[in-house]
Amino acid sequence: MTLPEGSLTPTQHEIMEAVWECGEQGAAVTEIWRAVAAQRQVGRTTVLNLVDRLEKRGWLVRGGDRKPYRYVAALGRQQTAALLAGGFVDDFFGGSAGNLVMSLLGAQRLKPEEIERLQNLLRSAGERKINPRKKGK
Repeated sequence: MTLPEGSLTPTQHEIMEAVWECGEQGAAVTEIWRAVAAQRQVGRTTVLNLVDRLEKRGWLVRGGDRKPYRYVAALGRQQTAALLAGGFVDDFFGGSAGNLVMSLLGAQRLKPEEIERLQNLLRSAGERKINPRKKGK
């Protein structure tokens, strides 16, 4: 599978969210435009152009030959988040996720419940590394 090119702008992310919300059947440009326009003022042509760019870069896949075309996301939300986060960590933290977390802790941007969740995730990851046959929860 070829990964999509580049990152996503906030507006492109809104478009992806609209497509993900429509599920496996995908979304027509009009449906995407309505979803984005419900949040803020945006022209249909702007959304059409952005959908076209996202398709060319591999973020969206146009399904079928019937019009109106329906678009589905090439990757799910979690896959997209992992891909973009990995690129961010590579670009800004030299590939070190630990440096990212330390930066967040230093900026006091993590809530206590987020810190607890991170501790649990790290503990779980450590257990899987020690015993690779153990299935994660």
